[in-house]
Amino acid sequence: MVASSKTKIIRKALEASQLFVADKTGYRRFIYASCPNDGNASPVNRQERSGQALTRLLFRCPICGTEFESPIESLFLR
Repeated sequence: MVASSKTKIIRKALEASQLFVADKTGYRRFIYASCPNDGNASPVNRQERSGQALTRLLFRCPICGTEFESPIESLFLR
């Protein structure tokens, strides 16, 4: 998947207030970010909404416990 199309898919999910993207089979792939300290995949810990859309995501690293925000271009599905 090309990076720009991946970003568009994630952006569309956030606009629909979803933290996941379902594939053709219905399997849900959740949005993650890489921890800036150790690079581990980190799930969403907190979120902010503006109307229907999710406008801000805060991630927490499961290893070091760091809470951080990441730009939408660096998010990935897992």
